[in-house]
Amino acid sequence: MNNSADRSIFCLLLILAVGTLYRALALHWSGLNLYVDEAQYWTWAQALDWGYYSKPPVIAALIAATTALFGDSELAIKCGAMVVYPLTTLVLYALARRLFDARVAFWTALSFFTLPGVAFSSLIISTDVPLFLCWSCALYALHRAVAEDGWRWWLLLGVACGVGLLTKYTMGIFAVSTLLWFAITPGLRKQFARPGPYLTALVAAVVFAPNLWWNHTHGWPTFQHTADISNLESGPGLHWDELQEFLSGQAAIMGPVLFVALLVLIARARQWWQSPHGRFLACFTLPFLLLISVQALLGRANANWAAMTYAAGTLWVVAWLLQANRRGVLVAGLVVNLVAMVAAYHYHAIAHATGRALTAKTDYYKRVQGWDVLGAKVAGLLAQNPGTRLLSNERDTISELSYYARPQSAGAVWWNPQGIINSHYALVTTMQGQGNHNFLFVSRETALPTGMADSFLSALRLPDINVPVVPGWSLDYRVWRLDGFIGYATASP
Repeated sequence: MNNSADRSIFCLLLILAVGTLYRALALHWSGLNLYVDEAQYWTWAQALDWGYYSKPPVIAALIAATTALFGDSELAIKCGAMVVYPLTTLVLYALARRLFDARVAFWTALSFFTLPGVAFSSLIISTDVPLFLCWSCALYALHRAVAEDGWRWWLLLGVACGVGLLTKYTMGIFAVSTLLWFAITPGLRKQFARPGPYLTALVAAVVFAPNLWWNHTHGWPTFQHTADISNLESGPGLHWDELQEFLSGQAAIMGPVLFVALLVLIARARQWWQSPHGRFLACFTLPFLLLISVQALLGRANANWAAMTYAAGTLWVVAWLLQANRRGVLVAGLVVNLVAMVAAYHYHAIAHATGRALTAKTDYYKRVQGWDVLGAKVAGLLAQNPGTRLLSNERDTISELSYYARPQSAGAVWWNPQGIINSHYALVTTMQGQGNHNFLFVSRETALPTGMADSFLSALRLPDINVPVVPGWSLDYRVWRLDGFIGYATASP
């Protein structure tokens, strides 16, 4: 490795260390609570399994690892993102160094680490965090496997793809991209007749098999949930509004300057088609973006569902801009993304410093505030009513309170008279055998669900709980003490 490469990797490691420390401090200073999905993932981590209602198991395993080391604070739960993203950045650096040179590698790593999607996602723990690492490792292993035809790289590729599938099922699009790359590259079509790709597929299948078995024994809930949230049965016609919203979200994830540059690069198909590296990177950028765009058009798609586009996509754009002597565009994109990162991290502080009064319409973090206060109040009620368990029929309520009302919230139960499996808690909790317990039913609703009062020997309304967050937004909850469960009286929503 030459002096230039030595300097670039040293500078990168320093930037990653300082950036990670800054993100940890920004999260600590923010005082924000867990988002509902994060709180739910934490509950998963308390009972590790090969699958869960809405996701495969890696996210729970990651949280279990970080909380085992650092405790159950919000920072400990989220810190997996702060560790994994720098690792992903280094893998992309290695890939870019292999395809191009140290300069492209450094700017690729810096660009990826500061993408708005990555910057924001570094303060939350989500399935995209480990998926980025699996996808990037798979990219690196694939390129080396094809170049060297070494068994270890095909094996590593299989492990990366298998763990990726245990993280999020959209890892399957990697196979689509690989097949496309082989098919459109004359020198690579011979791979279809070689054992390496089939070894990879076998290893990936073996790694992924436990989740398939878990789904089989639980009625395929994760696959059903994945189909439900895609909203492909939302009605005939094309949903252009959903596609527009989705594409706007892509600009927010990559940053407007770099995303426009990506669109310009895509439009110059003749240019990148003739470049082996350009064709490789295009095959691992375009299919993901196009497939999720089609899903948005046919039903709906959240912006982050296409996040893996920006592993290869960032490298692709950076290499093109540098080779075309457009470093000014790249620097502009970085500056815009850094400004967006600082604004997002210090949104409340900036609003306070500028005298701007935040409301329900302007406080974009309102959904991750107040849960700690609500949890303390509910924990107090549970302690004042010994022998009671938390009961709810709202996913966000039971997820947040399972964390913020602990340990009193242990053993929380989902109210499910119809027996519909529509949440993790409906899958793993039951009212059967609960006759010896009394309950505190906590809900946003102003009245008990139909038939609930008749399902218990007594039902007593307790004082409401109100937690103001910002003007126009508060956590307003009703609480009932329910004693003596005698069985579901009637089916109710």
